[in-house]
Amino acid sequence: MKLAYELNPPKIARDGRYDRRSLGHDMDVLLRRASQLKRAEGIHLTDSVLGVPRISSITAASYVRRVAGEAKLSCSVRTSDRNAITLCQAAADAVMTGVDSLLILLGDAPTDGRDSGLKPSAAVTMLKDLGFGTRIKLNLSFPDKVANKESPAIQNKLAAKPHAFVTQSISSLSDLGEIVDLARPHGIKVVACVMVPADKNFQSAKMIGLDWSGYEKEPADFVKKAGKMAGSVLLTSPNSFQAGLELLKKVS
Repeated sequence: MKLAYELNPPKIARDGRYDRRSLGHDMDVLLRRASQLKRAEGIHLTDSVLGVPRISSITAASYVRRVAGEAKLSCSVRTSDRNAITLCQAAADAVMTGVDSLLILLGDAPTDGRDSGLKPSAAVTMLKDLGFGTRIKLNLSFPDKVANKESPAIQNKLAAKPHAFVTQSISSLSDLGEIVDLARPHGIKVVACVMVPADKNFQSAKMIGLDWSGYEKEPADFVKKAGKMAGSVLLTSPNSFQAGLELLKKVS
């Protein structure tokens, strides 16, 4: 099982204003956390979660590279606030930074309400047509379950032929199995995202409609089974790094 851990780059503004000193402190926290992830084979940097401006995932990766050892770095790239030009810039920057893979996702609506209209599947197709697929792995986000495999959204994801589907936080191994069964005939790998069931993460789970009651008592066992099914797991613990680190130690 390949195991990666998700980190959120710091917010650019605090209390509505940019402050270089506060941002520098928050970057130090990010690097300190990254340096503790020796048991993870990969570190994933997110891209402005909830549409709130944060340090670019790719810029953050360039800093994390200094303390990450041999860990492979991956970055989320939102399409909701990028156009074709800025997406190509992000992909080129990622290649030059040595990022292993990009997770192309729609993302939450930008806080200014302006959505570019660029869809993730179309973005992956465009980047592959430009030749980026030979230099960096291009992944697509995927729902935590397959509601309708014939839906246009699912078919577009399959047609884009990404390197892998990275799921939203899963709560069911049977749902994960359906995703794997759908992806593998198309040569698409699956990365199962699992949220750490900690008290501090409860509001985040509630916000996305995640019910972790089926695995909260034995999360390590759940992660290992998910890893056996999908081959790769991405651990996320948005509000409790310590809880995430403890689970990482149990499953690595």
